[in-house]
Amino acid sequence: MKLRTLISFLLVVSTFGLIPNFIQAQTNDCNSLLWVDEFDYTGAPADDKWGYDTGGGGWGNNELQTYTDNRSNSWVEDGKLFIKAIKSGGNWTSARLITKQKGDWLYGRVEVKAKLPLGKGTWPAIWMLPTDWEYGGWPASGEIDIMEHVGYDPNVVHGTIHTQAYHHSMGTQKGGNKNVPDAMNTFNVYAIEWDEEKIEWFINDELYFTFENENKTYEEWPFDKRFHLLLNIAIGGTWGGAQGIDPNLTEATMEVEYVKVYNNKLPKPVISGPTLSGKNEQLNFYVDPVEGVQYLWQIPEGAVLLSGGGTSSINVQWHDQSGDIQIEMRTQCDTAISNVFHVNYKIKPESDQYDIAIKNSSGNIVWGQVPGGNNSLTINEENQELLVDFDITNPSGNAYIHYDFDGIIDLTDHNELAFELKIDPDNPPSNMRIDLIDVNDNVKLSDLFKIDEFQSNSDYHLYTHQFSTANDGTYLLDQIKQIRIYINYGVLGKSGSGVFKIKNMRAQIPTATSSIFRDRKNSFAIFPNPTNGILRIRSDKFINFIQIFSTSGALVHVSDNIGKKEHELDLDHLHSGIYLVRINNSEGKKLSVF
Repeated sequence: MKLRTLISFLLVVSTFGLIPNFIQAQTNDCNSLLWVDEFDYTGAPADDKWGYDTGGGGWGNNELQTYTDNRSNSWVEDGKLFIKAIKSGGNWTSARLITKQKGDWLYGRVEVKAKLPLGKGTWPAIWMLPTDWEYGGWPASGEIDIMEHVGYDPNVVHGTIHTQAYHHSMGTQKGGNKNVPDAMNTFNVYAIEWDEEKIEWFINDELYFTFENENKTYEEWPFDKRFHLLLNIAIGGTWGGAQGIDPNLTEATMEVEYVKVYNNKLPKPVISGPTLSGKNEQLNFYVDPVEGVQYLWQIPEGAVLLSGGGTSSINVQWHDQSGDIQIEMRTQCDTAISNVFHVNYKIKPESDQYDIAIKNSSGNIVWGQVPGGNNSLTINEENQELLVDFDITNPSGNAYIHYDFDGIIDLTDHNELAFELKIDPDNPPSNMRIDLIDVNDNVKLSDLFKIDEFQSNSDYHLYTHQFSTANDGTYLLDQIKQIRIYINYGVLGKSGSGVFKIKNMRAQIPTATSSIFRDRKNSFAIFPNPTNGILRIRSDKFINFIQIFSTSGALVHVSDNIGKKEHELDLDHLHSGIYLVRINNSEGKKLSVF
């Protein structure tokens, strides 16, 4: 598949000068903005970015608050996130927001601009926990405290790590602190920069603590796994309440102006968009935007770019075949390439009949074979006929041949599959099953096209089956990708070898209908009705014999000793008219219908 690469630069004009954002990223050590919430909305914190830890019980530190997801404890307005601890009836509630599974990162710069709460007994925190806990429970998998503050020591802000080797329970924790006298009255930027070798702590871009990787074990450095962010206010506890809680304190609020996460390692882009298209449909494909990158899209030859070249979102007019979309994102420091995003072409037959080819325009056979264990299948073409040579020694291997549509075909209207089959009467298949496989590899088990008995001469005979259009929510007749023909398959299949030929296979709008008849205990179907030659009868019980009478009562046809649930009659010798069909089943019941 030929792809065309669409190259251009995304230029974003800065309000501090006419400088492309791509250039700004280079001057900032190539850091790219991966995740951001600037709280430019009103109401609940954005649910695609934030979740909650809820409940009480002390949280391992004898804390007093119960965390909730109530709007009284956390909300967004005036461009800020508010987290509020409230005392009511002697009990404290608060909020603990988390980005777990919505923002999880390995390395980068995490920065939060916040104003801290005021009050003795408060314990606000901006911190990180492991998302997957791959080294075990706390503290083995680590903890990164970007900012901690206790109300009884109002002018000091702390940054700390906890690991198996270094944590406060043993008095070995590693950390630093900085005097910030205006922390409760103004907004300050609290940040870490984290890579394979170290974590650095900053307040307003001033470095005040570094923790280095000792390159020993996970006990010293578990920080090679992804972490997520937490924002909360605790009340009391072993540290926050070490000097008691102000008895007059009834509420405390932390305000957050923004949260930003940068990394010079680009995330692997994931393309979103439709996976199925018809001819000339207009489709939108996109990736999550990353600030300051170059976007290079690849689209199939024949598709037309309508808009969005060089951005994170493109609009494309599709062509008349399946194809692939891919994107490459670049900064000066890194390149990230998406997986191939495949778009299937949806075929909608335009005539009453859609022919199933044997060869393509290049003259190559388009059918394939899957013989299964210890079986042999060989496919050839003779005079526009599909010649299949089979040798089945292991029926449970479920040998089959298959035809893959060049795209996905909608057979909602063309739900009758028909083909002509010629067998060797001395070496016939023991059974066959013809499936329409949908895009999810499903078949409709309640509506199978099975052939358990074949015409006993070497002529071509027509076989048809109308697949039900009833939608049960699992099988997609409008999205079929393959025809599959099993030969001598399953527990009822028999070992054997031989040759058969198929021609004139097609999916078609049904040319005749079926008639279904039921009484309290029995049902059977005859199709097509009306018929012109071949009549098929299907019963839910084994059929003993079939009789056909004229309207004057004359017996014009008998088939006896049938002993199966499906039978085919050749009625080409009968004159046009209306006939009575009588069926005797294995329970001795006689069912009659005109």
